[in-house]
Amino acid sequence: MVRQISIVALQLCALSQLSAQEPSWRLIGNPVGAPAGCSNAAAVSAISAFVAAMGTADSAGLAQATTPLYNREFTFSTGKFTPTDTFAAARTLPELLTYARKRARRHERITIQQITFNDWRGHWLNFGPIYFQRSADDLGKAALPGIGKGVYWCGKGIFVWNTAPRPSYDRGPGG
Repeated sequence: MVRQISIVALQLCALSQLSAQEPSWRLIGNPVGAPAGCSNAAAVSAISAFVAAMGTADSAGLAQATTPLYNREFTFSTGKFTPTDTFAAARTLPELLTYARKRARRHERITIQQITFNDWRGHWLNFGPIYFQRSADDLGKAALPGIGKGVYWCGKGIFVWNTAPRPSYDRGPGG
């Protein structure tokens, strides 16, 4: 119990220190109705921190940017981008870190292009589509287009992050 409280305190402290900076990606939507103490800017910071921590397999960064507090789990998944790629899913921080380390060894990069913020539902901000480019040593020479969705839990971090290859009929950002 004390360990759980310590982890929660660490996550809240880290999230409070994230700056409300402009994202390097395009943000669509500015939903209203955030509960007191919640903001779209905090969600931007949490998303940016999550993507950065995934790219470097930063265990402390992932602990700060995610929130495995609902039934001690969160939802992370990514589909197969190539025939040799594998579907991946994680529900705990150790599972997510194992995946991030494996992908970091392949020099994986996720470059967010655009995210749409949809709506606040209580303390949760639903967002998607997430448009991004995925590249890695084992995925071929060209970056591959992806699409996804997620949920930010106010003051706690990313609670849902699901991605997959973008279908050919979806022209992506600006399409």
